[in-house]
Amino acid sequence: MVKGRGLSRTSDLLAFNNALKSAGIHQLNLVPVSSILPPDAEEEDYHPLPPGAVAFVVMSEKRAKGPAKISAGVSWARGRPHGYVLEFHDGNSSQETLKRLESMWQEIVEGERLNLEKPRYVVEELEVPEGFYGSVVAALVFSKIDYYP
Repeated sequence: MVKGRGLSRTSDLLAFNNALKSAGIHQLNLVPVSSILPPDAEEEDYHPLPPGAVAFVVMSEKRAKGPAKISAGVSWARGRPHGYVLEFHDGNSSQETLKRLESMWQEIVEGERLNLEKPRYVVEELEVPEGFYGSVVAALVFSKIDYYP
């Protein structure tokens, strides 16, 4: 799990790149995937992957031109037969994003027959000053993928 924030006077794309840099994943080719967490997934401490490596991610990202307050978050829970990863990025504050993620978990638990561990959360927030573009990211990065036959 990583999170980051970035600002730029020039563009929202550069703000996004700066948020990826802050999160330590700007040097990767990021491939978005949906929200299924393999049952045998293990959490690792952050370690850099080689520049240009392809990394699968579940990412939440928000951009805005200031003045604005933005937030993005990701939550995950291991489980059987599989776990889940949820993302939310329309919040103005980390508290709002956290509350929305919690309500999303309630719906998942009610609608799915899964044995899930307690969800964990990563949320990033940024106050974007006037005259700047801002971006926040929160991402679950898969550092190793096993392909099943």
